[in-house]
Amino acid sequence: MRLSDLILLVTATTVFAARGTPIHVAFQGNVIFGTLTTDSQREEVHDSLRVHCLDIGANEKGEETLTGGFDGDGYHFKYLCNCAHGNTRFPLVIREAGWSAEGTNAGNC
Repeated sequence: MRLSDLILLVTATTVFAARGTPIHVAFQGNVIFGTLTTDSQREEVHDSLRVHCLDIGANEKGEETLTGGFDGDGYHFKYLCNCAHGNTRFPLVIREAGWSAEGTNAGNC
């Protein structure tokens, strides 16, 4: 094995170990507008959570990156971020204009 191959292997192993075993992250929260929450506000929450999901290392896999949605009342939501970094710190709290969510570890991928 060449020295350059060995360095690459050690670097890749170190990066993988630093990120930990991939995990699911469950996000749960509410929109402050209650039953008056609009579809565009729900879409804004979804899009923002997807960005947060990608920021903690979830793979870009279209619909599989972030699954879930709003309950029947239309202002409480539960989403699952699939395969984020295993070293994500919890509780993971997100506060944005009009809504907030808390992320918790939902098990290994």
